[in-house]
Amino acid sequence: MISAERIAHVRRLLETEPELSQRDIALRTGVSRATVGLVASGRRRDHVPRPIEEERPKGPPARCPGCGGMVYHPCRLCRVRSLQTGQREQNERRRNNPFVDASAAPRDRAGERMDQDPRAGVDRSPWPGAVPFSA
Repeated sequence: MISAERIAHVRRLLETEPELSQRDIALRTGVSRATVGLVASGRRRDHVPRPIEEERPKGPPARCPGCGGMVYHPCRLCRVRSLQTGQREQNERRRNNPFVDASAAPRDRAGERMDQDPRAGVDRSPWPGAVPFSA
């Protein structure tokens, strides 16, 4: 990230020395020509980077009752696993529901249904009915 002082220096050179090219200003200030162009056109936003407000864990790590790992609570691994299990159960209910329209089943890029095994009962060899070669 480019410091605010450098951007201010670029602006100052653009205003006080209009005979300088953007390339010369880039060489003097150590920023790219594209950055000088953005500052000159006014498309470079001035912003002060915000500090990242991460939730800091309080206290020492403890054993998670769900997975047994030493973690800061709440355990993210257990949260992800519960979300994955819920998604799997939802997909299973959707697959087993007789009232769901079969045409609305999830499909892959080739347009085949993803809830069925594409190899089940289908001979996909280049020579249908051929006996495999055995040595």
